[in-house]
Amino acid sequence: MNAPVSIRLLVVEDDEDDYVLLMSSLKTSSFNKTVLWADTFNRAKEILNSQPIDIVIVDYRLGVHTGIELVRYIREKNPFTPCILITGLQASALDEEALKSGAYDYLVKGKYTSEDIDRSIRYAVEKASALKAVKESENKFRNLFENAVEYVFVIDYDMNVIDVNKAALKLYEKNTKEEMIGQNISDHFFPDIFETQRYSNTSSIEIELTIPELDKKRYCILNLAVVDYDKRQYQIVLHDITERIENEQKEKLLEKQSLTGKVARVIAHEIKNPLTNIHLSVEELRVLLKDNGSGSEALHFAEIIERNSTRINLLIEDLLNATRFDTMNIAELQLHELLQETIFQVRDRAKLKEIKIVEDIGTNIRIKGDKEKLVIALLNIMVNAVEAMEEQKGILNIRATINNNIAEICINDNGAGIAQQDMNKLFEPFFTSKRGGTGLGLTATYTIISKHDGSLKVNSELNKGTQFTVYLPATPGVMMN
Repeated sequence: MNAPVSIRLLVVEDDEDDYVLLMSSLKTSSFNKTVLWADTFNRAKEILNSQPIDIVIVDYRLGVHTGIELVRYIREKNPFTPCILITGLQASALDEEALKSGAYDYLVKGKYTSEDIDRSIRYAVEKASALKAVKESENKFRNLFENAVEYVFVIDYDMNVIDVNKAALKLYEKNTKEEMIGQNISDHFFPDIFETQRYSNTSSIEIELTIPELDKKRYCILNLAVVDYDKRQYQIVLHDITERIENEQKEKLLEKQSLTGKVARVIAHEIKNPLTNIHLSVEELRVLLKDNGSGSEALHFAEIIERNSTRINLLIEDLLNATRFDTMNIAELQLHELLQETIFQVRDRAKLKEIKIVEDIGTNIRIKGDKEKLVIALLNIMVNAVEAMEEQKGILNIRATINNNIAEICINDNGAGIAQQDMNKLFEPFFTSKRGGTGLGLTATYTIISKHDGSLKVNSELNKGTQFTVYLPATPGVMMN
């Protein structure tokens, strides 16, 4: 072992003769030292609190106190200051008590030599240095663990939580680790995927993390590592890629809608003109049939042609309206006024079905947007809600709040709900579960909200209802009354 370069040594000994004998042994030590002497327990505490000390040699008996009491005091105040206990007693129980208290070594008076003291000091100083380095390394990795942006869990084999970092606590909306420790999180993963990861050599795998009680879903890359093989403890690291996945899905949907728009313009150009000619020709045909005294059957067929050509024309108009949002007339809007105008347009439909409308709309929430297009977007959701509910039993809840400069509009019904297999198709062009629907209303809604830098969230359960939540940037600084 290398000798300490220079140390500040505190000797705590209440017998001056024993102190002199100890100093005599220390004279031949192989390192530079500055020695301080304390003859009482309290004097030792004063020195320790007033200046840095590298090592303490302490007698077991200090009047009413013991050296072990001082060792414990030092360990509590500065755990990396090594202590060597010296006593005239020789007992294995005392030896064990000394080491448990935090003493680095134990020497018996009259039994040690200068070489023993030299060796003991070298050992104590180097051990303290090593322990301090280990603690610093542990703190470093603990800080990395605690402050990592990834969600980190330490779990047992059955997926009971042993430890979590701050990000994981925030994900689960917990304030302290005690609220998470012991909680089983197996239901929040796809078990088969987790089992595959646990027993395979795959370094990482994409998973879907769900927390039903918080209505949360996250897309993550999961990495699994063994923390303690014997105790069967594992570390899960989840890198959240939800934003990336949602942006990719949004881009794909917008790409589909852009393609639909191009198709719509082609259809408008190639079909509307011939369709207009068909419509005009049917009008002339009807006149000729009446003039020639043709029967009602021929007129009936003419009406069928006219009615279906009109429907085709309306379908094309709907398609164009659902994709024609390149020009936005942005202005500052009061959200409650925007919603009141939208509710006014759906109120007759609701009244016809005797559906109750419940409003909880905050005032003084301002947004920037195209009023006409936002009315279209919100009206599509409200109309769908009204149509999904039973007569006389329906309740349409409309709520608007502001949270962190984001306006949240919740439109909730107690209607038929949406099947889970249909949730991912809701905003795709031409997808509809309504008889006679074009499947373009929610496509238009999605496009409009996206153009306003907003987002949509849908929760639904069959036979219980559906909730659409629209998120739009609010004008900074506004507050809700």
